[in-house]
Amino acid sequence: MHDKRGNVLPLAVILTSMILMAGVGIGVVVLQGSQRAVEIDQSVSAYYMADSGIERQLYEVRKDNATAKSLSDLNEHYPNQGSWSFYGGYATTTQKIMSSIATSSFEVIDLFNPDNVSAAGVDHMDMSWTNGANCTGGLEAGMEIGYAEWGTSGGTITLSNQYTIQRSAVNAHSMIVPLDPTKAYRIRLTSLVCTAIDVTAQTFDASNIPRGFPGDITLAAEGTYGKATQKIDVTMPKTNILSGVFSYVIFSECTLIKGTGTPVCPP
Repeated sequence: MHDKRGNVLPLAVILTSMILMAGVGIGVVVLQGSQRAVEIDQSVSAYYMADSGIERQLYEVRKDNATAKSLSDLNEHYPNQGSWSFYGGYATTTQKIMSSIATSSFEVIDLFNPDNVSAAGVDHMDMSWTNGANCTGGLEAGMEIGYAEWGTSGGTITLSNQYTIQRSAVNAHSMIVPLDPTKAYRIRLTSLVCTAIDVTAQTFDASNIPRGFPGDITLAAEGTYGKATQKIDVTMPKTNILSGVFSYVIFSECTLIKGTGTPVCPP
């Protein structure tokens, strides 16, 4: 007869070790999940800190005509230990990319500094685009570019009495718009037949060196919350182009009526 006493002890040790290892593994997973949740929460909070910085800079630029130097001094600290600060540059952009332009809408590009209107120094603008999803059956989006111009010599702004329209060639996906470096421009883009996507505009001087879009600025803010940091930069027109929501703006001394009715005019 064999003596089997003591065989339960090794089995108990093995089972206990397995349970302990499983518990440690579950604990590690739970701890890592909790850490990731905290990191995500802090990251989202840091993003909103940076977003509030962009909003503050936008207010300073459009309401108080802030300069680059004054923006660089901006920062904010909150009671929840969150904060944001200005980073990067306050600069014009050398390329504009518009995700899409439909035939029923348009985009506006300003080639002038709204704070100090002067010659844009732009000799030509290069445009490129591709066909959108609704360009089927051999249709090509095409592009129409219209622009008004004014001179700024001698500190005097001289408005032009003409509005120039240039259309792309059939089946073309790019075009060059010749301009006058001594003048400032407001340019309007619209597609001709179907939606144009990835519309890209670049400006150059007479030596074919890229020029910035003086009507655009880049704002940037860095948000911090806990151990997380988020950075946001936004490129946009320096002034809000309200007339961009209309194809045409009509002014009248009479009351404007939507729908049926009789307008009332002053005597």
